[in-house]
Order: sequence, then C-alpha cells, then structure tokens
Amino acid sequence: MRRGFKAHAERLSLDTRHQLGIRNDNAIDPIALVQSKGCLVWTPENVPEFDLSHLTQLTVSDPDSWDAVTIKEGDCTVIVINNTRPAARQTNTIMHEWAHLELKHKPSRVDEFEDGLLLLSDYPKELEDEANWLSGAMLAPRDGLVNLRKRGLDDDQIAATFGISSELATWRLRMTGIDRQFSRRY
Repeated sequence: MRRGFKAHAERLSLDTRHQLGIRNDNAIDPIALVQSKGCLVWTPENVPEFDLSHLTQLTVSDPDSWDAVTIKEGDCTVIVINNTRPAARQTNTIMHEWAHLELKHKPSRVDEFEDGLLLLSDYPKELEDEANWLSGAMLAPRDGLVNLRKRGLDDDQIAATFGISSELATWRLRMTGIDRQFSRRY
C-alpha cells in the first residue's frame, strides 16, 4: 500500500461518519453511504431487461460464483450486489466496491460484450489491498474498535455492533494493532 494510505483511510472513515452523524463505534449503513455519494445499489432482480435464465444462473444455480459487479453508464454508477450472500458479507462487499470507486481505481482488465455491456474485473493486488483496507476502516474504524474493546466486547460482539462478520472484526483488530496494544496493557 502507498505510504500513509492506512492513516488516510482511517481519517476518511471518521470524517465521513462525522458528516453523517454516526459515532465511530456504531454501525454504518453501507447502502445509505454509497447512495449519499451518488451510487445506486441493486440486486440482480432490479437490473432492467435481465434475462430470467441469467438471473436463475446467478442466484440459484451458481450463487457462490460472484459477490458484486459495479456498472458505470455516464454519470450513473450502480453496484449490483449478490443478495443470496449473508448480510455481513453483502455489507463488506458494498463497501469494497465503493472503495474502488472512491479511490478511483482502474481495473487491469475490462471485458466488453457484443451488446456494449462492460464488466470491470481483475484489479491489481495493491489496489485490492487498498479497497480492503478502506472498506474495513469505513465499517469498523480503529477508534471505534478501541472504544468497544475498552468496554470489554469480544470479537463476535464487536462484529455484531458494527454489522460485520466476525472474521472482518478479528482481521481489523489484528491488523490495526489493537489486539497487541490491549494484550500488553492488560
């Protein structure tokens, strides 16, 4: 990651939460956030003129093959989320897609189909790492994690408070150094 990126992501999270009136130790609604930034969030059922056989393939036959796709058409940006995934995963996925947009990441590959539809994919690892860090910071900022840990909440309770997966809560606590900080202190 770029030098200073993690600190930038934490500041962006706290600034955004302040603007939206959300405390740093409360959950943020990812759909409300991305909509406040001008993006739409749809499920596959919301996509106009979507072939029923494709819908069945994506949501019934092979729902584990994808999490989301972001489509840009002119000034309109739509994140199509796989609503068959668990809610905590959808939350992280929406924020991850938004992070790519916020950071103006360019994919290393763009697939164009005969009907003109473009699908963006294959971001370089460094850009995926940045999107992962920013989405994690937006969902569970370091200051909020510290506050909740000081109150004695465990990883699962912190995850429930933020509306994220236990895996993401544990990853944020470890990667931000909070677990190490608290293990030395207590």
